[in-house]
Amino acid sequence: MGPRAVSPGGPPPLVDLMPWGTSGIGTGRTWVYAPERETLRRRWARLAAAEDRNTLLQPTRSRTDGSRPAPLPGCEAPIGPLAREVGPTPRLVRVARRPFDRQWLVADHRVVDFARPELWRVRGDRQVYLTERQAGDPWPLLCSALLPDAAHHGGRGGRVAPLYRDPAGRVPNLAPGLVDLLAERLEVPVAAEDVFAWIVAVTVDPAGVPLTADPTVWAAGVELGRRLIGLYTFGARFGRPGDGKPRLPGGRRPFVREPVPARPAGASYDEETRTLLLGSGRIGPVPREVWDLGILEPWIAARTEPPGEGLERIRERTWSTDLTSELIYLLHVLGLLADLTREQAELRTRAAAGPTLDSTALLPPTPATRRPPTVLDITEEGPGGQAVLI
Repeated sequence: MGPRAVSPGGPPPLVDLMPWGTSGIGTGRTWVYAPERETLRRRWARLAAAEDRNTLLQPTRSRTDGSRPAPLPGCEAPIGPLAREVGPTPRLVRVARRPFDRQWLVADHRVVDFARPELWRVRGDRQVYLTERQAGDPWPLLCSALLPDAAHHGGRGGRVAPLYRDPAGRVPNLAPGLVDLLAERLEVPVAAEDVFAWIVAVTVDPAGVPLTADPTVWAAGVELGRRLIGLYTFGARFGRPGDGKPRLPGGRRPFVREPVPARPAGASYDEETRTLLLGSGRIGPVPREVWDLGILEPWIAARTEPPGEGLERIRERTWSTDLTSELIYLLHVLGLLADLTREQAELRTRAAAGPTLDSTALLPPTPATRRPPTVLDITEEGPGGQAVLI
């Protein structure tokens, strides 16, 4: 193997390795989200029956009952303003509302302020959305097979970077030449998904992502990154055929010890019995490190907190067995992620301490790679909903 070029300028920023990114979905109102689809159907029926739809809509500068945006890519919807026509319940699309919190969204552009149509255009069976969060966050990077809301990356300061620039997954959102450079220097086959997995595994601060020059460290990072992505996406991406849903090994699997009541009031944790408490309901075993991740409390609160105002007053009246099943599945995912914490920390240390590749010849990427892909057969939002060509 020939000499490897070592980067003299430090690790490259993620924004240069994955040039195109944007903020996550910004809805302008929260009633368009719900953990269960039936809630959104009931809310839409109430909106359709109202004489004063603008008040229920919760108008903003971007959306009123007179707005006429173009439909979201892949989601047919009426183009007339809500003040004149409402139509049947729009398509309901599952999205990544918050970290590890999958909820349903009313996919009607008339009620979503900043839907980020460019992200909807590239949805596909191979797509993975990387959410870049603040440096120092316990989760500096997260992944989702679902469209992420801005809350998934923590609001301002974060961004969403799709792995691919097209729905078919043929054009990677990577700095041009990066895959070939890595394959040449490491002398191993490298695919776009390998680079993505490496980024997910080693990134501590998105301001600098080390690119190892050690093939052994690279192989370990890619393998770990693929496992992490499989868990982040609830088994939807990067899994092996036949893997099925991620499950903890026998003896560690959580189960319902006492049924969750119809209206649990929040959640707490019993250290002595390692049990998650929802009112009189008890689910365990749940390791302390899983509870300390800070995921479970907001997830449960979103499904148990008192109703809000307007359309948010319409909620499912009782805790369902489906919610219990979904919660247990979440516990499996978080438990498996907790198992990988030490391995990921060790890999990050090895990647930072070892030799790194010099990618300065590729960076920064051209301005064109930072722009959304051009799609000429889908209309974009403009005044009156006319097409906009990027």
